Parts: sequence; structure tokens; C-alpha cells
Amino acid sequence: MDTMNSYERVMAAIRGEPLDRAPVIPSVREWCIRQAGFTFSEAMQTPEKYVFSQYYCVKEYKYDAVWDFFATHAESEALGSRLLIAEDTPPSVLKPIIREYAADLARLGLPNPYKDGRLPQMLTIIRRLKELCEGNIPVIGYCQAPFRHAAMLRGLEHILRDTKKAPEKVKELLEISLTGLIHWGIAVAEAGADIISISDPTVSRDVMSKDTWMKFGFPYLERLANALKKTGKPLKLHVCGDTTDRLETFVDAGFDILSLDTKVDFQKAREKVGDRVCLMGNVCPNTTLLFGSPQDVEDYSKKVIQQAGLNGRFILSSGCMLAPDTPGENVRAMVNAVEKYGR
Repeated sequence: MDTMNSYERVMAAIRGEPLDRAPVIPSVREWCIRQAGFTFSEAMQTPEKYVFSQYYCVKEYKYDAVWDFFATHAESEALGSRLLIAEDTPPSVLKPIIREYAADLARLGLPNPYKDGRLPQMLTIIRRLKELCEGNIPVIGYCQAPFRHAAMLRGLEHILRDTKKAPEKVKELLEISLTGLIHWGIAVAEAGADIISISDPTVSRDVMSKDTWMKFGFPYLERLANALKKTGKPLKLHVCGDTTDRLETFVDAGFDILSLDTKVDFQKAREKVGDRVCLMGNVCPNTTLLFGSPQDVEDYSKKVIQQAGLNGRFILSSGCMLAPDTPGENVRAMVNAVEKYGR
């Protein structure tokens, strides 16, 4: 088979078509920022610096996609939640906007992706990455999941308690969250994202029961996926933590790619979902990628490749975000592993 470019390789993997080798896409946000010599706050304030960091690293390390400035709570900030932005760490929600449902729900409007907060900046990053990659490297654009968005507007502990004490108010907040995210996800697609990535660290079984997930997480995530599928872009879902007991529901929600945390046994995941979906993951970002040797990374990657099978529906990745200090040679070891074992 002739050598594919990264865009062709990733799209073929998603569709389960023949490949020259399996794609490899580590989850790199602050890692790229650090490699380029910037601080996190610098990259947030200057989109050009973030774009440079992504493009520099994908060309230098030869993995198969670039990421927009994902998972920085921009959607929640645009609705009024106040962020804590430190010098060299990702932002966190300092003050959720929803303190009392009766008074505060009415304050939430529909955010304008082209005017509100840092949303226009995020779209600029996607457009610039799309221009630089020239159709040869896919651009991954980000959208929050509805429950995570609602949790960033209300506070995670509060909203988990509210699922028991004020379930109808939670559902009202989720409806508002969902509507805004549909608009945002469409804007991400229109800006040039080739894949829409949705993440939710709040709905694994480490955080909520499956019953709570099915009542308050799944219905809204499914509706978001159904709406964004109309853009024609493949949809990727990443949920941090152990999701073994709800993997099939992620497929049922309509996702094309499931990005799995290291806590999920990749072999069992493949057995559960079969070839219905492209699996992505799940080399340990801490013990292996941060602290291990290149040989450790190659061995772990080989194991994941073997567990996934070489039927096309697989992308090698880290189980979650790479730490900023992850050695560059360990990222190269992932790329070397797919060259050796992913054909």
C-alpha cells in the first residue's frame, strides 16, 4: 500500500478501512506549549503561540493530528463562570455562575461563538491550524459535553447533589447547556475542524453511578452527538476514569471514536464494543509516558496495539493528557511503535 498522509490515515482508521499503519495521536496540549518554550498563560493570551506549539510538535515528532486549545472552560466562561488563570497551569472554574437556580438560570443566554468571551479566539486557532495543515494533517476541535458544561456552571459537587435533591432544575440547566453547545460545536466544524472531540471527566463511574449517568448524562450527550453529526464530521468522545460499565452506551450515543483512559482494560473494551467504533488509547500518561523509558513506552504501545487488533478501527494514543514534562523521546517511541507493530 502506498504511504498515506496523516489525514488519510486517521479517516481510514475511523471508517475501518485498510491502512499503511495505525495512526498515533497523543493527547498534547500543555506538552506542546512547553516544547515550544511558552507558558500556559502565554498561549492563552496569544493564539499564534498556541498554533505554533501545535504545528511545531506535529512536524517534529510526526504523529498524526493537531489539537485546538481544548478543555479550557471557554464555553462556561462565555456564560459567566469566572475562571482562575494561573501562570503555567490550565485554568479552573473559580466561581460558577449558578448559585441559586431560581435567580440565576434566567441570567443564562445563548452564547455567540463569534463574539463572546474567548470563543472567537478558539475559532481563530482552528482556522489557522487548518490553513497550516493544508488538508494533510487532521485538526481536532473541542466541545464540552452537556453534563460537564452544566457542572462548570453550577459546581460539580453541587450538581451531583442536585441530581437527587433538585433533578428538574438540573435538567433545566442541562437543556440550556445543550443548546449552547450545539451552536458551539457547529461553529467549531465551520471553522475547519476535521474531527469534533467531546470530553467529560464528570460522568465516569469514578464520579457518578450508571443510573445517574443514564438519567442526566446520556440523554443530553446523545442529543448533542445527533446534532453535530449533521456537520459531517466524525465525533470523538473521551471520558476520564473507568467507563467499563458504560462503554456500550457511548457507542449507542453515536460516537465514531472512543478515547479510553488507562483505567479501562483495552482488551475488554474491544470485546464489548467489537468493531462498531474506532478505539483510541490508552498508553498510561503517568507511569509510562512521564516516568518510563522509551522501551517501556514501546512495550506498552505494542500491548495496546495487539489488544485493539489491526482491523483498522484503532488509533494509538495516551490514556489522557500528557504531562508538560513528558520526555520527547517517549512521544517518539509511540510513533516508532506503530511503525513496528501497527501495520
